[in-house]
Amino acid sequence: FWDPDAPRARSVVRVRRSRVLADGLARIVSLSPAQLRGRLSVAFVDEFGRDEAGIDAGGLFKEFWTELSAAAFGEDFGLFKTTTHDGLLYPNPDAGFVHGDAESLRLFHFVGRVLGKALREGVTVQPRFARSFLGVVRGDVNYASLLEDLGALDPELQRNLRFLARYDGDVADLGLDFTVSFDRFGATVTENLRPGGDAIDVTSLNRHAYVQAVAKFHLVDRTAAFSKAFVRGLGDAVDRDLLTAFSPPELQVLVSGADAAVDVDDLKAHTRYEGCSASDKHVARFWSVFRAMSPRDRAALLKFVTACERGPSLGFGALAPRFTVRKVPIRSDGEKLPTASTCFNVLKLPTYSSESA
Repeated sequence: FWDPDAPRARSVVRVRRSRVLADGLARIVSLSPAQLRGRLSVAFVDEFGRDEAGIDAGGLFKEFWTELSAAAFGEDFGLFKTTTHDGLLYPNPDAGFVHGDAESLRLFHFVGRVLGKALREGVTVQPRFARSFLGVVRGDVNYASLLEDLGALDPELQRNLRFLARYDGDVADLGLDFTVSFDRFGATVTENLRPGGDAIDVTSLNRHAYVQAVAKFHLVDRTAAFSKAFVRGLGDAVDRDLLTAFSPPELQVLVSGADAAVDVDDLKAHTRYEGCSASDKHVARFWSVFRAMSPRDRAALLKFVTACERGPSLGFGALAPRFTVRKVPIRSDGEKLPTASTCFNVLKLPTYSSESA
């Protein structure tokens, strides 16, 4: 998503670890699109404003961006909700009642920038989105699949609409009109699906238009302003025309990596070594232990070293800096625990006497 040979302006983002979301919001929204597309270096500071030790060679940025995206896209923040069965994200249509209309638009623009910058830098982040929203992100909503996509948000409503579409009797007897009702914090709200919809009866002739209009209302219309702000923020960081080359599932892989467990062979093939070699017995023990780990533990170790629990969507050959194992001599097994430098994706591996040590 960016030309590595093009000049990139450098901006420093200073954030407090205890206020990643608040400080991230303040810093990121103040950047121009050119600054956002340039290089961002992160400096973590303590509560007194003093910089932590460390040089951001990419690891601090990844750590910050991963934590920032987890907080910004978290359901507790109120911008997104999750689908019923698989926990996929879509914009919260009532976000304006949580944050206020104007502030919600600003926040959706902000999270669009967060996702766009992650895509631009090849940083995999946690959010996994509903297919309908991925279509909005691509700028290519598939209206033919709206009823199918509605099942992820409201399975009961989908069933009712499918019943209506197949109903053998006189649809006019059902007493429906071109309005839609929904719950908003315990109150029932009714809106027209088309101008004067409350005076237009649903009949056997227009029922398919009604079904389509209800699905479109819930998947597109209710969140249109929020989605537009999100897409505008996304476009500040990446060329949105490039996203149309990917299907929704492919785009999801670019955002958060593949669902598969960490590919040990791919990681091993692209690992560099300091103070040792691939044939070193301590290195061999490490790979043996790593391979035997559960997928969850592999992801945790990868996050410990690189600040991301999933590898790049293009494989570990695209990880920069490369995953590195640095040998650390010790005199006894209890002397030191493994440590890491996420700035440089370095695992500092003590020379333990056995795999169980």
